[in-house]
Amino acid sequence: MMDPSLRKRMKELEIRALHLVNSRFMGEWASNMRGQGLEFRDLREYVPGDDVRRLDWKATARSGKPQLRRFTEDRQQSIYLALDLSASMKGSKEALARQILAVLGWAAVKQGDRFGLMGFTDRVEIHRPAARGEAQLWATLEDILSHPPSSKQTSFAPVWEFFLKRLSGHRATIIILSDFASGLDSHMLRALAVRHDVLAFRITDPRGSGSVQGGLAPFTDSETGEQAWIDLSSPLALRKLREAGEEESGEIRLSLRKAGVWYHSFSPDQDFLPSLMEFFHRRMEVLGV
Repeated sequence: MMDPSLRKRMKELEIRALHLVNSRFMGEWASNMRGQGLEFRDLREYVPGDDVRRLDWKATARSGKPQLRRFTEDRQQSIYLALDLSASMKGSKEALARQILAVLGWAAVKQGDRFGLMGFTDRVEIHRPAARGEAQLWATLEDILSHPPSSKQTSFAPVWEFFLKRLSGHRATIIILSDFASGLDSHMLRALAVRHDVLAFRITDPRGSGSVQGGLAPFTDSETGEQAWIDLSSPLALRKLREAGEEESGEIRLSLRKAGVWYHSFSPDQDFLPSLMEFFHRRMEVLGV
């Protein structure tokens, strides 16, 4: 029998996610996931009323007439939510990552998409195969709320290996929620992004942006235990924090984009839903779906 406190936390997470998954968000989600679940079929000549975002400009230039791309839907498309469970994600970052995961899970349920879960530290901690339906979401929420990680460390190598081996049969959309505090293996990441659509959602620490002011505050590396005290009332300290945070963010963004991974960052001190919708809308426009 499920622990009552766990059931309460699951219900709270579910209610908030369901409240946030409105019709506008569903439009962005459906367009993004449908677009990634389509396979190119052929070209035909454009006729007035067609979606101009489907125009193939190279084929148009070759033929001298507007050419439209046509697709068929890949019903085997799956969505995997990969959640970082390492110690550096504890606290507000962990809470935000769970909320985003719950919202994405509810959107998948309402759209009828297959989705699965993979939780990781420096090893695969949780694996729930992709399936459809509300029962899948409840099981996923129970997994992330009840599982005690066996390690504090982070490594992305098991993530890349897991998906390259497990999802070799068909293309999938993989959404990674992490602070990306550990180094990235660009070679393996690029190999994964060639076979699948990979989205990286980085959960940042607002203190690292230099936007949180106050007195002396401890900064502890939760994976190594190293601690340093920083004076958050000092303009110089805040400026250095901001510069270091911007440099780190830039390096992570560049590494991911070079590998062909879509990147977006979220902060626990900001409403994540408008930012998430803006990301999906921008991606939809770039993909032309």
